[in-house]
Amino acid sequence: MNRIQFFVLTGLSSLVVLLLICHIFLVRYATYDQNRLQQAQQIVNQAQDWQGKLKQLAVRIYTDSQTTKDPGLNGLLERQHIKYTPGETNAPGTPAAPTPSSTR
Repeated sequence: MNRIQFFVLTGLSSLVVLLLICHIFLVRYATYDQNRLQQAQQIVNQAQDWQGKLKQLAVRIYTDSQTTKDPGLNGLLERQHIKYTPGETNAPGTPAAPTPSSTR
């Protein structure tokens, strides 16, 4: 092997090692971002679940406030800026969702 071949092979080997190191860092970065995305998706799914439960709770509070005529229950909904109109429906057979009357 002459000098030119040696330098060409050494340069190519160095390039391969550099690319391998870059590949390792990119894989670790992609894995880290993928984990962050999964955590964010989990938080969104939990928030959607809680939103449904809170809507049901607000509907039950409204219903109880209408049947018992308890001003405390009406005050609770007003303090939380929740309005509920029983005539509206989101989908066939489902009660209307309470909506915040204003943003905080």
